[in-house]
Amino acid sequence: MVKIEDYAPIVGEGTVEAIREMAEIIRGERAVHVNATSYGGGVAEILSRMIPLARSLGIDVTWQTLKGDIDFFKVTKKMHNALQGDLGTAISDEEFAHYLKVNAENAALLELDSDVVVIHDPQPLPLVRQRGRGKWAWRCHIDTSTPNEAVWSRLDPMVRMYDLAIFSMERYIPKGLAIPSIIDYPTIDPLSPKNAPMKPEDVTKVLERYGVDPDRPLIGQVARFDPWKDPLGAIDVFRRVKSAVPGIQLAMIGSFARDDPEGAEWYERVLRYAGREKDIFVLSNLDGVGDLEVNAFQRAFSVAIQLSKREGFGLTVTEALWKGVPVVAKRAGGIPLQVIDGTTGFLTEGLEDAAERVALLLRRSWLARELGERGRQHVRLNFLITKGLSNYLRMHIELVGKMG
Repeated sequence: MVKIEDYAPIVGEGTVEAIREMAEIIRGERAVHVNATSYGGGVAEILSRMIPLARSLGIDVTWQTLKGDIDFFKVTKKMHNALQGDLGTAISDEEFAHYLKVNAENAALLELDSDVVVIHDPQPLPLVRQRGRGKWAWRCHIDTSTPNEAVWSRLDPMVRMYDLAIFSMERYIPKGLAIPSIIDYPTIDPLSPKNAPMKPEDVTKVLERYGVDPDRPLIGQVARFDPWKDPLGAIDVFRRVKSAVPGIQLAMIGSFARDDPEGAEWYERVLRYAGREKDIFVLSNLDGVGDLEVNAFQRAFSVAIQLSKREGFGLTVTEALWKGVPVVAKRAGGIPLQVIDGTTGFLTEGLEDAAERVALLLRRSWLARELGERGRQHVRLNFLITKGLSNYLRMHIELVGKMG
């Protein structure tokens, strides 16, 4: 098991000692985190690393997930899209009633009697209606800057029942939010299988296993198969770049999560759009692509792309930058916090611009190296799990009134 002292060579002993001191303040108290699924997507990834690390510090914290049927996850996916600004999404009274019913059933199954309860995203939001003695915080990981008001108005009364709301950016805080709110950036674990150092020969083995030529340039996008991630646009960029830089390859790497019923449909769309082009590789966890394989592909990228139209934060951007890979991305959500234009990569407004920037970095390897190294340092200072754990401990301490 990874322990907090293992991070000292990366972030410094002072940071590690400060975390130990905060953990001691809340020793003996209980906390629980609840989200929709234990795998697939950034929230599950954050919790899968954060919870064991917190427990290694002696904190009594658990992680629980919802049980729901396909109709439940269909309606929560519609909520996700609506909160990100899809004005065409409507949720019927029957759908909303089923959403509340599934949460009520889960409330009877989950262990929610804790000093602090952290609920992640809209799926388990109604659990607060069964709240007990503890303090409750709602952690919203998605871009709610311009929500569908008809859908938000259904959720807002439940949000008001929380003691605290947490967002990834200040502009995500909905207007008129009636409870205290704070900002907390998502983070990655530099020692996880997805981000830990790899030997070059191990990277090569992974590429060759999937038919990718390790001797030719590779660009790629790691993201769910989702319309908000614009996977078809990523293929368009590749085709533009290929005409200027012959021989490049594209890897489109995604995963399927239990709470995302649209994933299979968009996976098929991506396959059809890629056609039989031999230099496009569309891969997923169904092909055996897990954390280790994603790590290898990201390290092999000459340039990472992230063409999301909406993005809560974009942890795959963080991952690529941590590996010293420059990122060309759309100016969406939390991406500009990470991709500093001209410093750690390039922010683009359209596909043509993105293609030009990717081609530039492929031609000027020295520039790609420089931007990549700056990106790694930017992540080390701002977006590693030690920063996330520090913020979580501070939030817990403040909620239960132990500051000072």
